[in-house]
Amino acid sequence: MPTFKITIKEALNVQGEYVGAGLSVQVSTMVPYPFDDVEKVQNAFLRMHGIDFRAAGYLNPGYFNVEQV
Repeated sequence: MPTFKITIKEALNVQGEYVGAGLSVQVSTMVPYPFDDVEKVQNAFLRMHGIDFRAAGYLNPGYFNVEQV
């Protein structure tokens, strides 16, 4: 099961809150690319940082760097 580090590329305004570039989470998934299982990415950011990227429309790979650890 590969583990990925997912990091925000640029500063964002998510529902009125400033989210700085470089904020990251780690996600383990059975799929080869974590955005194929986007629910895990969403849940990781909600659990670790309390940020809802889906509601703000930012939950897509264009806003994140993905690297396998």
